[in-house]
Amino acid sequence: MLKVWSMLISSALLFAMACGGWPANAKAADPAFGFLANYCIECHTVDDPGGQREFETLDFANTNLDTQIKIQEIVDQLTLGSMPPVDADQPSDSERVAAIEQLTRVLESMREKSSSTGGQSVLRRLSRREYRNTVGDLLAIDMTMFDPTTEFPTDNLSQHFDNIGDTLVTSGHLLEKYLMAADRCVEKALAVNQRPQTKEWVYKDNFVQQPELNRAHKLAFNYKHLVLYDHPLNDKPEGAYGHLHQFADGVPVDGVYEIKVLSQALHRDTPYNKRTIFIDLDEPFRMGIRPGDTSLGDMVHTQPIQPKLAETVIADNELKWYTFNIPLDRGFAPRFTFENGQHDVRGSYSRVFRNHVNTLPAIVRGGRGIVEFRNAVIKHGQLPQIRIDEVRIRGPVNVDWPTRSQQRLLGGTSFDPKQASELIQKFASRAYRRPPTTEEVAGLVGIYESRVAGGHTPFQAYKDTLKAAMCSPAFLYLSPPPLAEATALSQHGLAERLSYFLTSSMPDDRLRSLADKGKLDDRQTLHAETMRLLGSKSSDAFVADFLDSWLNLRALGSMPPDPKASREYYAAGLEPEMKQETRLFLRDLIDRNASALLFLSADYSFVNRDLAKLYGIEDQVPVDAAANFHRVVFRDPRRGGLLGQASVLTVSANGIETSPVVRGVWLLENVVGTPTPPPPDDVPTLDPDVRGAKSIRDQLVRHSESAACNLCHRKIDPLGFALEGFDPIGRVRQHYDARGKQKIDTSGVLPGGDTFSGPAELRQRLLERKEFFVRTVTNRLISHALGRRIESSDRAAVDGIIGQVQEDDYPMADLIAAIVTSDLFQRR
Repeated sequence: MLKVWSMLISSALLFAMACGGWPANAKAADPAFGFLANYCIECHTVDDPGGQREFETLDFANTNLDTQIKIQEIVDQLTLGSMPPVDADQPSDSERVAAIEQLTRVLESMREKSSSTGGQSVLRRLSRREYRNTVGDLLAIDMTMFDPTTEFPTDNLSQHFDNIGDTLVTSGHLLEKYLMAADRCVEKALAVNQRPQTKEWVYKDNFVQQPELNRAHKLAFNYKHLVLYDHPLNDKPEGAYGHLHQFADGVPVDGVYEIKVLSQALHRDTPYNKRTIFIDLDEPFRMGIRPGDTSLGDMVHTQPIQPKLAETVIADNELKWYTFNIPLDRGFAPRFTFENGQHDVRGSYSRVFRNHVNTLPAIVRGGRGIVEFRNAVIKHGQLPQIRIDEVRIRGPVNVDWPTRSQQRLLGGTSFDPKQASELIQKFASRAYRRPPTTEEVAGLVGIYESRVAGGHTPFQAYKDTLKAAMCSPAFLYLSPPPLAEATALSQHGLAERLSYFLTSSMPDDRLRSLADKGKLDDRQTLHAETMRLLGSKSSDAFVADFLDSWLNLRALGSMPPDPKASREYYAAGLEPEMKQETRLFLRDLIDRNASALLFLSADYSFVNRDLAKLYGIEDQVPVDAAANFHRVVFRDPRRGGLLGQASVLTVSANGIETSPVVRGVWLLENVVGTPTPPPPDDVPTLDPDVRGAKSIRDQLVRHSESAACNLCHRKIDPLGFALEGFDPIGRVRQHYDARGKQKIDTSGVLPGGDTFSGPAELRQRLLERKEFFVRTVTNRLISHALGRRIESSDRAAVDGIIGQVQEDDYPMADLIAAIVTSDLFQRR
């Protein structure tokens, strides 16, 4: 690389000497720079810069942003064929392509040099997800319904990673949010000062739901039932969230609550056809419980934090009691949901009148407008529904006293001012993930004493001191080496790096103890700790966070599919289930220490019934365990591995349609590891021709006829064509259009001449180049571990890591352990 860079700089310097002066032989010495001299400089001089752009003073030895922008503009205009203008001398295709290739290489080198951190991890703060996980572990609080980072600015991403040090900026606005978050966290952790008493609430009758339904429910059954009609992700929900309006303040204290529900499923045998109600009547109805924050005041619509806490199948036409034990935070209340309910129940009222009016009593058939339609259908119709007759809430149950937070922060049930200094020192040691210095402890004790002197109670002064510690750089930033010139991480820095790599949070007690004793300095101990953490529940955070970054799964849902064309995506709540499939797949590889190549070659996966139906293998997932994920084996060779998983196929689509270019670029970046330069801004997008006049393939062939465009498209398009047999949410399809006029061709030819007929053969071609894939996975793992981009200077170290596991076919857990025990991991 250095040799190539030297040659490029030399050519650039020679070129810059022409025309005041450009040497006459510049174009012979280097095609790209000779190209500029022949076709560009005459119109883009300092004295007369065409288009407000002058290239006469362009200095290729300068890697600043302005130079990079100028070169990118040149590449874009040459690729588009916009320059030189039509009335100027035109280069041949070979000259144009050679110039584009050469300038692109120069630009890539400049970008690498300007973004390089010198092979070192930049001192960085915690990312939002790391902050959230850390305060949960530090303060021993349940984060299921609590997120103190909701008002934090979004973390900048680099190559989809959210933990790259030089992109994690800290602003005054963020510092203000840190203060607010610390206050909320500490107050939540120490909110309870006496053992909570178990209480019970019983609700039956008077089930007022939401304004749109209340009139109809009064007419139909005088509020005797709580009725669920539609799934919780409907755009205009009616009966999606069954809340208890009399339980207006929610539960009085954080804890686990027993919820008993008397309910039944009705009208799964409805006479309405599929054009009238959008629901899968072959599936038993499933009721879920999602929390609702009563302080928001809106319990009938989607809320920002509403994880599914429980789910069960509800029996048809038989009132039965169902019991759940779920966590609820103070001020939250249970909301009952119809997890596989109707899609667009609001529109079904008029569709019943249009398609099945004869099933209604004659007296209401002349109804007009949605209000009359709704009243008639709810009272006299047969809409599929889950009906609840009674709810009993009891709790908190199984109370731990003192709470885990009290034990950790107070050492008992109450604060003892005599122990203030000791408690502050212990807290700082945990919060800073290392022994605090004498000066740091003295500073915190000084805050405590000043607050007491200012008239605050000792307990409040102690809480304020904890908040101050949580706003310290020692908490917010990962530990630097003990000395500026040090090249290796300290023991505590190493424990911290390992923990945030494999658990996305602070070191646990065992890892911290090893660091305190200086026992993390040998590879055997590091290997053992890696395997211990990978085998713990805490590593589920690593699995989720790494996949979000590597495969860009955090973007899943950012371009939601068309609700009409992809109803099941919403009706079944497929977005989190798609993610869970990919997470369970990686989890399995780690647990079995199986080959990383199974990401490409596997013929199995892990799905629940919703995904099984999407894949057409519902026979492998029992109805009575619909919510659970099961290991399944695919009979369809198109499925299997990442390339057949709905998460990947959805995140690589645009929500409404698919594009071979988008999916091809995704594969080059995340699987092959050879991304292409971004396209020029003026390149028009390609949309499917739904009339069937020409296919996407035909459009791309024309689009790629330009030799300049073909440089990238010959790499991108074939990979994307292989996945065109999957629609925007990963369903198998044969045609682009509903009428079957546009047949999909999934074959392709790779740049080297190898052919394939579809995704199954493409996987084989990729496996024939497995080194590229393994290197991509390894590079992404290292970026996630070190919080920096992998650079060309890391190549030898990466080769060494891969070499350790090559003979065993790249077992996943061993690959991760090889990274942790490498010199690359243990240095700054």
